[in-house]
Amino acid sequence: MIIWKNHAGYITLACLLLTGCGSAAENKGPIQENSGEKNNETHSAHQETGDPVKTNKVRLMEKNLKYTINGRAIETTAFLKRSDNQPFSLYVLQQFKLSAEEPGKDVVVLNEDDSIFMRIELLTGDVDWDEEGKNVKNQLKSLSETITDPRLDVGNGIGFEVKDGDEVITSILIKNEKEPLLLTIFTKKDKDYRDAFLEMAQTLSKE
Repeated sequence: MIIWKNHAGYITLACLLLTGCGSAAENKGPIQENSGEKNNETHSAHQETGDPVKTNKVRLMEKNLKYTINGRAIETTAFLKRSDNQPFSLYVLQQFKLSAEEPGKDVVVLNEDDSIFMRIELLTGDVDWDEEGKNVKNQLKSLSETITDPRLDVGNGIGFEVKDGDEVITSILIKNEKEPLLLTIFTKKDKDYRDAFLEMAQTLSKE
């Protein structure tokens, strides 16, 4: 009988211990789940609001740009410039200058030849691309009836080009939701700076 009581006591104690462990496990479960939900909510909040340090636009004062001129590869330093006419900044190669042409239009001009330049126009977010494309074509048709595709790497954009003697006029609509642009580039057959202008335009950031 004593042996049986001892065994019975051990069994009772074991049951109590198991029951206690089970209760602890049950209590622990919801705490882990709540912690996970809290972490997920915090993570989601960071995704929605963003890290203030990362969302601030901090741009270096200069950077190197690579481009080609009449098939010749070049890499030179470009400097950060801000427009006084439109809310944007971009990196301008040292042989060019940024200036206001008229309200809503800026130009990046080659220092040694001001007939070579790129006009920059910021477009509104609700721009009608079909209508804008028609306007661009009509403007180019005043120079030449033959409008071609310049076949330039303009990403999410479309280009139109005409030639008038030695002059080459290229219009590019950049269909960027945040920074829609109309670029009009004036170059010459023996001075093809289109790639240099596009490299600078790709650094444009609306402010």
